[in-house]
Amino acid sequence: MEQIWAFVLMHKIETLLLGFGVIVLAFVITHWQEVKFWWLNFTYNFPVIGKLSRLAKDIEGFDENHKWFYSEERLCRDYYNFYEKVDVDDESYDEAKDYLHAAGELGRKPTPTFIWIMIFVLVIVEAFGFAYVLAGFTIPGASEATQQKGAIGVAAMLAILLVWLTHLTGQELHKNTLIKKIRRWYKNDNAGGHNWRDLKPDEKLITIDNTFDDKDSPNYIRMLNRLDVNDRVQATYTKTILTIAFIIAVAVGATYIRHQVLVQEIASSHESAMNIFNDDASPFGDTAGDDADMGALFGDAGADDAKDDLSSLFGGEESTSPSTPSKNSASIEDETNQKGGDATFMILGLLFVFIQILGIFFGMHYDFAGRESKEAYTLLRGFSTKKAFLSYYERAKTHIARIAQRQLQKLQHKMNIINDNMGTDAETTALLRNNKDRTFKKYLEFEDK
Repeated sequence: MEQIWAFVLMHKIETLLLGFGVIVLAFVITHWQEVKFWWLNFTYNFPVIGKLSRLAKDIEGFDENHKWFYSEERLCRDYYNFYEKVDVDDESYDEAKDYLHAAGELGRKPTPTFIWIMIFVLVIVEAFGFAYVLAGFTIPGASEATQQKGAIGVAAMLAILLVWLTHLTGQELHKNTLIKKIRRWYKNDNAGGHNWRDLKPDEKLITIDNTFDDKDSPNYIRMLNRLDVNDRVQATYTKTILTIAFIIAVAVGATYIRHQVLVQEIASSHESAMNIFNDDASPFGDTAGDDADMGALFGDAGADDAKDDLSSLFGGEESTSPSTPSKNSASIEDETNQKGGDATFMILGLLFVFIQILGIFFGMHYDFAGRESKEAYTLLRGFSTKKAFLSYYERAKTHIARIAQRQLQKLQHKMNIINDNMGTDAETTALLRNNKDRTFKKYLEFEDK
């Protein structure tokens, strides 16, 4: 763990970028409609190349039937796409609630932002854990810095893929739970002698708008009408099997690579120790140089006597350095390190598997299996009373309409300025200046017809 933490500290910038990316991604996932509306305003207001600037240049395209300029219609249509999503009434509340109830998903919620953040934080931890292990194997022959960056990229992709697979698996298991419930209810109904039809959905597609069309059908048929199932109405485990196989492969592979890295580190430590021991084995340095020096000083015969004296003084050729551990003690230490490291890697492997199970658990308990269940939940916004529901959407409609009208006025102002600079015909000038009836409110009246 300390080595992984040191690896993270070596890549502070990458860690900060990943952390920032996690927060942004979690926010985008859970606030997608708000992000899309913000992006629409941004693209319209961007200087020079924004949509307002580009649409303002089209002062000749005019719709004779609608009596609007094409550029004005384009702007209003872009904002109307968001307006119609919040243009609801009390009947919409009843339809959305009935759809979720019939699908067996009333009370479920999409994955909260803090859950996504927690999942992606675990992904970052996994990514750096994998990156530390893979650092020496991703790009053989490259520099250490390049290998580490390559390892981070591969590990991040691997972790994100695992998040996606585990979430899909959780959703598949949740859908299978609903299918099993349908089959159990159908079997019980058949046992009671009330089965009047085969187990299959109605031919008519049931949506939020016509959710009450099958209100007289049994509950299991209503639930079946809102799910995409196979022709046998049976649970499937394709995604689950694929995810489990992938998790096992990654867990076993990562553990094996960690084991090989540990073996390599132990071998490297022995090699370093032997090099140091060989360098320091003789108290007088290089023995060949010592023999030459002694020969010059004492003569050949005197040199041999001097060597014998020195050998007796330092314990002879068979003596070993007190600081050098015996082979037996080194072997025991290596075996201990090997067993401890392998046990640690086993625990890390189990922790990795547990994190994936946690991702599957979140997938099972959040999000929806019904075709339009997510849209129904988004429409309800979690309001428990119809009054709060209508009050919220009235404010939302007013907000979008005001922004759309403001943008339309900016466009009309820019179009008049361009017309004055270009000097078009009098009819076009009159149409551009007479824009009191071309408002977003009037456009809504035109769309509602």
